[in-house]
Amino acid sequence: MAGQTSQELLAQTVDSFAQRVQDYASGIANRLGAPLSGTQLSRDEVVQRWNFTPLGSTQAADAQYHQLVAQGMPPGQALNQVYPMRSMLYQGPDLRSAIDTAKQIQGWAHDAAGTEPPPPHEGSTTPMLLNLQRTQPPPQMPAPPQMPAPAVGPALPPLPPPQQPPGLT
Repeated sequence: MAGQTSQELLAQTVDSFAQRVQDYASGIANRLGAPLSGTQLSRDEVVQRWNFTPLGSTQAADAQYHQLVAQGMPPGQALNQVYPMRSMLYQGPDLRSAIDTAKQIQGWAHDAAGTEPPPPHEGSTTPMLLNLQRTQPPPQMPAPPQMPAPAVGPALPPLPPPQQPPGLT
């Protein structure tokens, strides 16, 4: 290392460290595989994932969705339960782009099925939700579990009478 300045030595050390970090990161990435978000899907694959439901059919999923919402589950949570892959398809940097993507995929799904998409709802959906909540009974909270009665064991012997210390009479 004769003839090298401390600055050159530091640069070599930093470069060596950076290369090791890059090799380590590449190794991890290779073991994990490509991320799902990095995969380009065809239009048919997007529609298949959009319509995927663990319930087997979109009719059963739609019925289950409406039943869950009627029972008081928030619509987004009910949708994620019956169509678990949809939320991964329309994620975006902001709400407007996510909505636009979801509308586009919904259109593709209706084209593939040969049906017309429902007309867009005009105005706020809050009055619809309030009406639904008024017609539904409030969800019943389960009764708290009953605590068992304390076990009764043998009685303790009585305490001896208190004694005064000597010299305090």
